[in-house]
Amino acid sequence: MFAGLVQAEILVIVNAQNPHLQLERKQVVDIFMGRVSTFPGGAPAQAFDLKAGSPGRATFYKILTGKSEAQVDAYWATLVFAGRMSPPRQVDSDQALIKAVAANPAAIAYIPRQPLPAGVKVVMELNNTP
Repeated sequence: MFAGLVQAEILVIVNAQNPHLQLERKQVVDIFMGRVSTFPGGAPAQAFDLKAGSPGRATFYKILTGKSEAQVDAYWATLVFAGRMSPPRQVDSDQALIKAVAANPAAIAYIPRQPLPAGVKVVMELNNTP
């Protein structure tokens, strides 16, 4: 019946106090790839990531950037080696991501589609479709 509608597979979330209602793909890419450390408007942004090897992490980066997890890790290794930047802080689970975002007004993270608790809100939806 709703064959034309696509469910978002991944939600990009921020703290409920974050003034942004929506972010563009380029803005999210820039934050998660360390190109910027602020949200549009200049407020600090702190990206949170799932641990390396997590299926959700690989899916997120593939959909967001078109890069494999290995390519993303290699990119970060180069930046860290050069002393230029630190990668997003890694946590163990989707629930840990939600908790980190709810507790930190500067936080941004991604989770699979699910009901959201108070304290976080969606600023972007990513689908695994071209």
